[in-house]
Amino acid sequence: MEKKYAFLVALLVTLLVAGNYLFFNAKHIFPEREVVIVERVMDGDTVKLKDGRTIRLLNINAPEKDQAFAMDSTNFLKNFQNKTLKLETNGIDKYGRTLGRIYSDKYLNLELVRLGLVHQYLCNKDELKKFREIEKEARESNLGIWKKSEHYNCLNIEINKNEDYVIIKDKCGLNFLDWTVKDESTRDYKFKSDFEEIITLYSNSGIDNDKKLYWERGKVWNDDKDSIFIRDEKGFLVYYNSYGY
Repeated sequence: MEKKYAFLVALLVTLLVAGNYLFFNAKHIFPEREVVIVERVMDGDTVKLKDGRTIRLLNINAPEKDQAFAMDSTNFLKNFQNKTLKLETNGIDKYGRTLGRIYSDKYLNLELVRLGLVHQYLCNKDELKKFREIEKEARESNLGIWKKSEHYNCLNIEINKNEDYVIIKDKCGLNFLDWTVKDESTRDYKFKSDFEEIITLYSNSGIDNDKKLYWERGKVWNDDKDSIFIRDEKGFLVYYNSYGY
């Protein structure tokens, strides 16, 4: 009888603790969604609301305005201008923009990835697996930003994330003029001329020669995880890989 009583007390305490946890963390576990109207699409991952807030969409990164396929993600979001959506917010970024997830009948952040219009970026841990799976499907289907160049599989790439350089080996005798290299963030490096079979692209400053090129950007390749995109002069994907995921 005493054991049964002790069990019931323990169960009651456990339920009480769990109830308090859910009560005080409900907003985190079940984020509130507010009704909003998109006034203007600024680019493929940023919108401005009627109430004046600028929303940076969580978990994704769209091509910049001067990069290939930039208008595809922008035009997709323009379908929702002046329409009522739902918004979950998750803090403010360093530029003062509200970080958020937006929903129509679908989770639009994820839908952009599904259609191959953006790639996952700084993804929340609890959403990373889903975003990576959907991104892989888009990549394997050659959608949007994942459309492959005729030169796909022509490169061998080695990233040294500690000394911050990338070695590019050309197996097909390609012309690299106006090709680009990009990591997961926004800025890319554009080749100003062709090079021989092997070139090393350093992230820091220096003087270019026939063996070494310099991005002049500082630190590029993250120590924990990152991705590399190499695109031809038309913007089609020649090489992609990631590490740390």
